[in-house]
Amino acid sequence: MENPSPNAPESAPRRLVDTYGRWLHYLRISLTDRCNLRCIYCMPSGGLPMLRHEDILTLEEQARMAKVAVNLGVNKIRLTGGEPLLRRGVATLLKDIDRLTPRPDLRITTNGLLLERHIDLLESCRVSTLNISLDTLRPEKYGNITGVGQTAGEKLFAKVKRGIDLALETGAFQVKINVVALSGINQDEILDFARLTLKAPLAVRFIEYMPVGRHKPFQPRHFLSTEDILAVLADLGPFEELPTGPGDGPARRFKVPGSPGELGVISALSSHFCAACNRLRLTADGRLAPCLFSEKTVDVKAVLRANPTDEDLAQALLKATREKPAKHHQVPNQTIAAGCPMSRLGG
Repeated sequence: MENPSPNAPESAPRRLVDTYGRWLHYLRISLTDRCNLRCIYCMPSGGLPMLRHEDILTLEEQARMAKVAVNLGVNKIRLTGGEPLLRRGVATLLKDIDRLTPRPDLRITTNGLLLERHIDLLESCRVSTLNISLDTLRPEKYGNITGVGQTAGEKLFAKVKRGIDLALETGAFQVKINVVALSGINQDEILDFARLTLKAPLAVRFIEYMPVGRHKPFQPRHFLSTEDILAVLADLGPFEELPTGPGDGPARRFKVPGSPGELGVISALSSHFCAACNRLRLTADGRLAPCLFSEKTVDVKAVLRANPTDEDLAQALLKATREKPAKHHQVPNQTIAAGCPMSRLGG
């Protein structure tokens, strides 16, 4: 029997509440497994075999899953990838989600390379938040981290920077920079990233490096804990911890008094936030993943392609909700290769 969640609205006739009482009101949809980068912590340098076109959910199937999820109380949807802006026809899905009633908070995670080209579309579809993955502020280093090489890297870094600047100029989005903190790679840039928040109204999130699927071995020597990150940030001066809002997710948030931006740390390994996890993930190939590191998934693609009713799809979402574990079992010194490749799962 489902336990009532103290955070769920009483008016919802049916909602995605797992066996531990967590209300899962956040759906992440991976639009594609394709990416135009090969980041060193995410994907092998040669890439991964791409899914066949017929194995990826269509935009119509993804839109239908979004609609059914919203009818079950989901009020926040994030589009991810791979790189979601590579998905041909992405405008169709954005517009379909924008028309949903009740309308969910619509967000997107991108590497920023195609942001300039799509900024007007994202604004017109009322995307609220842009999470831009960027692990260095140094053009000469960008190509090494992203696997594209130094020459191409410097040009691509300039594109990402223009996209971020444009997103801030519009004033239409909350702009967040996602930084995977890596010892020996970008640890020396933590303060540089943090100083961005002193000048611009953006959020910088430092994310602990974690194992991402079975195709890229975890390298413990690159792991930086949240406490390591906070120790570096202490050199910025005194900062205050901000209260957690309903849409904040797992980040602990901080702010230097008087600054326009804010800082955040996400402790994926060193301090599990599983007890407060509120999300389900829909992979590019049509599986509902209850946990980032879950071996159990629900094949919703098979349901979608069997002429289902909305109730059939609702039952698939409810089944995935029941499969959500109490917590994952990854720790920094004893990681286990598990879960889907990040390029299909979307983080």
